[in-house]
Amino acid sequence: MGSYNPLVFVLGLVTAAGVSGVAYLLAVARGGDEKALGRLYGPLFFTLGVFALGAVAQLYWTNWAGRPVPQYTELFGVATGLFAFMMVLAGFYLYQGLELKALAWPSVFLGLYLLQGARAVLDFGLTRNPPLTALMWGAAGLASLGILFYAYSRPEARRTWAYLGALVLALMALGAFLTGFMAYYGHIASAVGGGG
Repeated sequence: MGSYNPLVFVLGLVTAAGVSGVAYLLAVARGGDEKALGRLYGPLFFTLGVFALGAVAQLYWTNWAGRPVPQYTELFGVATGLFAFMMVLAGFYLYQGLELKALAWPSVFLGLYLLQGARAVLDFGLTRNPPLTALMWGAAGLASLGILFYAYSRPEARRTWAYLGALVLALMALGAFLTGFMAYYGHIASAVGGGG
């Protein structure tokens, strides 16, 4: 198990969540029925959250298995745990047709953690491509903060917030995809002794 690295799995989930979020927000911005869209996308967000909970366990278990990477466990473990929590709740809220106002407040604090993660990536040069990883964390943080404005906006302003949210989530998904895609090969190369 020493060669397995769950970070790529986490980044795949973040990519999937970002792409799904973009699709949902674009459908809302284009006038789609939010209740119907919630019933469509809610189960997907819920499922991504449940899988992310498994990824959190893997991140912490991998560290316990003798792979001393506490900075990555801290960075990805905390954020993935919070991400999982919010995705499970968002999936439930959307599927049930509940307003997002109550969910928006914890999302603000999650966003602050994510922005701090972006700062840590840049300050300490974490990952092989710190600017790209920081883009992912920073965009995720801004998207989390944006939920507050989206949830409390008037119906006519929601369209603008939905388009802005889709743009920010697209940047997050792109950062997560590229980081994970490059890490996938790099982790395999490291495991087989090819550097990477």
